[in-house]
Amino acid sequence: MNLKSVVTNVVLRVVLNLKNKNFALYKDNSEVLTNVMFIDGSIDDDASLMTHPLENGAVITDHMVFNPHKGSLSVLVEDEDQSSLSEISEYFHNGTLLTIKAKGEIFPNMVISAKPFKVNSNYFNMTQYSLSFCEVQLADTQYLKLTEEQVKEMKNTSTSKIGQKTAVKQL
Repeated sequence: MNLKSVVTNVVLRVVLNLKNKNFALYKDNSEVLTNVMFIDGSIDDDASLMTHPLENGAVITDHMVFNPHKGSLSVLVEDEDQSSLSEISEYFHNGTLLTIKAKGEIFPNMVISAKPFKVNSNYFNMTQYSLSFCEVQLADTQYLKLTEEQVKEMKNTSTSKIGQKTAVKQL
């Protein structure tokens, strides 16, 4: 590595470190990817409005549905930093739940959905990754086992909330 490359990377670190804590990634309340430099990022926090036409041609909007958060973070990773590269790859392939801190806002349950990279001659021995994230929305499900007696007569069962119930024979 030549002197010009070293000096350029030092200057980039000093300049970019001013923005470094605008973004941070956490896994289980521990900061991860601390050796990468966050350049910039964006988080989509939006909703879909439900609109319906009326008979007279007017359109009404009666409610809104909040969409899962999506975002992207541009990071610089030194080419020799194999631990950060393998960490990014591991989080991507395992669907690891991460938390993004963007300025004062916290976005939990985010997974890396894409990790394209761009080789740029401005950064010499660094690679720029554009990490894309999407929020995972988790649900708790319950399973209720019904006996044959509970669903003996179909007229006593309700299919409006949980689907059709079938009898389970006890052996």
